[in-house]
Amino acid sequence: MKYFKTLLLSLVLILSGCTNNQQAKPEDKAATESNKEVQTTKENTDNKDTKESANSENDNFDKEGYPKVVTDLDGNEVTLDKPLDKVIIQGSGSGGPFNIMMYLDKDNFLSKIAAMDDGVKINRNDFYKRLEEVMPEIEDVPRISDFMDNDFSYEAILNSDADGIIAPISYKTQIDSIKDKIDIPVFYIDYHSQDLDKHLQSTKLIADVTGLDKNLDELTDFYESRVRPIVEKEYAEEERPVVYLEHGYDGEEQYGNTYGSNIMWGKIIGDCGGHNIGTDILKSDEAAPISSEYLLSRDPEKILIAGSIWKEKPHCMKMGYNVKPEEVKEKLDKYNTRAGWSDLSAVKDHELYVISHQLVRDMSDFYAYEFLAKTLHPDDYKDLDPDEDLKEFYDKFMPIDLEGTWSYKYE
Repeated sequence: MKYFKTLLLSLVLILSGCTNNQQAKPEDKAATESNKEVQTTKENTDNKDTKESANSENDNFDKEGYPKVVTDLDGNEVTLDKPLDKVIIQGSGSGGPFNIMMYLDKDNFLSKIAAMDDGVKINRNDFYKRLEEVMPEIEDVPRISDFMDNDFSYEAILNSDADGIIAPISYKTQIDSIKDKIDIPVFYIDYHSQDLDKHLQSTKLIADVTGLDKNLDELTDFYESRVRPIVEKEYAEEERPVVYLEHGYDGEEQYGNTYGSNIMWGKIIGDCGGHNIGTDILKSDEAAPISSEYLLSRDPEKILIAGSIWKEKPHCMKMGYNVKPEEVKEKLDKYNTRAGWSDLSAVKDHELYVISHQLVRDMSDFYAYEFLAKTLHPDDYKDLDPDEDLKEFYDKFMPIDLEGTWSYKYE
């Protein structure tokens, strides 16, 4: 009997050991890990479990000032018991919340992104590569279609672990088409209109929704202290130089967009005391090319080209981290070969400039205001140093160093 009990105990221990070994198999563990893609049913289940777990852990969340009612730039009110755990973001390379989240808390902002479009990787590739060097985990952030491309699905939103969506207000039509199929709030921001108060409101909204408020006061104070004195300075019409600004997306071979009075560069030119010729021919919120005949007939006193590094446009006017001043001059020489340009006053007087298109519809666009103000009214802004302020901005709010070329005057 004693022998039988000993044998039975041995069998139990052996079976127990087999069970533990099976649970520890790496392939079984790997099978439970969620995939980066946001469009599978399995991931929907995994994300839901993760989200519920995270919510459970945050039941005792005690963020000062919550619950609070937030109002987005479309006038929608949402009551937040606490900051959202994760959000889908849109317009990451063009006036969306990606950069703002980074400025607000450069060490933690990626953890708040449930999914993002690839705009920053495509349209701000030099910037993205530098981010990838200092935070390689950016490549692990799930990707979702840009809603403006109209090839997104509401299933992708449902299958993410997002608690909300933050998007530019220009995305409203696309999001409205599927809003009744998703059960998470949408928060609209507006940097495109280049309105000082809307910049500040949008930034505070992003901070409230995400909880990324580490640098909120310092960021908004920095921006307002530099932009408000410029936009509040008044000029009579006869004091305003005539200005043409062109988006350098296609380079010298094709005329790019210019802007109406209440959008992006068009608004900035007006705020800085210039007369933008686009306002005389375009709707206030329109961005479109003008004809060469119209440009030549207006003979602007100053011409600006907005450049960047657009990954899919090798012939564009390049500007940014990887660009040297001599490259900008070489490209401007090609613009000057356009029919009739050699006769333009701006070209003859060397009043031809380039500025980075990354420095618009964003809290870093204080640089654009300072550069334009100093360019249009040099006597009024002798002591303004845009480059020094941009360096300070990078030191305070950016995870990467400032380098490259951000503005240029043709010589």
